[in-house]
Amino acid sequence: MTEHVSDLRWDRLLAGELADSDRADVLAHAEACATCAARRDEITAGFDAFARVAPALPRRAPSGIAPSRRASSRKRMLAVGGAAVAAAAAVVLLLRAPSTSTTRTKGGEGPKLMLAAGPRDRLVPVTTGDRVQPGDSIQAAYTTTRDGFGAVLARDGSGAAAVYVPADGQAMVALPAGTMRSFPGSTILDEVLGTQAVVIVWCETTRPIAPLVAELRETGAVTAPQGCTVDRVVLDVHGAR
Repeated sequence: MTEHVSDLRWDRLLAGELADSDRADVLAHAEACATCAARRDEITAGFDAFARVAPALPRRAPSGIAPSRRASSRKRMLAVGGAAVAAAAAVVLLLRAPSTSTTRTKGGEGPKLMLAAGPRDRLVPVTTGDRVQPGDSIQAAYTTTRDGFGAVLARDGSGAAAVYVPADGQAMVALPAGTMRSFPGSTILDEVLGTQAVVIVWCETTRPIAPLVAELRETGAVTAPQGCTVDRVVLDVHGAR
């Protein structure tokens, strides 16, 4: 072990991925190291806060988009507000770099977009190819020096496209500049298995959501409009871990 426990190691510990001996070593180190103890408390507080978010709310389709009845009834949204948003963002941003599917338009470097998934009490950063299962939560986050607007979209294994954020599916949400900030909502995966393409969109100015959803439904991807950054993460949804 290095002088201090890395965020990745804390991430693996909280996800239950460390062997018992490694877990014991990390916890023993934190007991003797004030810096690591403080970081442990910060990260676990984020997990605890995320587990206390508001009850699930029904997802509504954006105007002009008519998903199937099955698609409209499957997705459940979690409203995350106040301190829970900031704490959940700390969970998401455990040193995850943007995925290779990030696309940006001209006009300077865009924001860093991130995704976390897992049981509500054990969210971990994910990237394309990672496995999740029905009932897991999906949470998007970002880091940027500029205010902007955003949305989180998805296309599941049945080919149905949906809006995860905003909850009403209507207009992009305002995203103030900051570091380790989460989108104002998370989604609980339904029972549909197969690949799930999650698309995170950040734009300098608000954009209509309906055309983005239509493109995602048809192609499985979203082209970044001018002044926007798009990150696409394709997850493997399985019935068991």
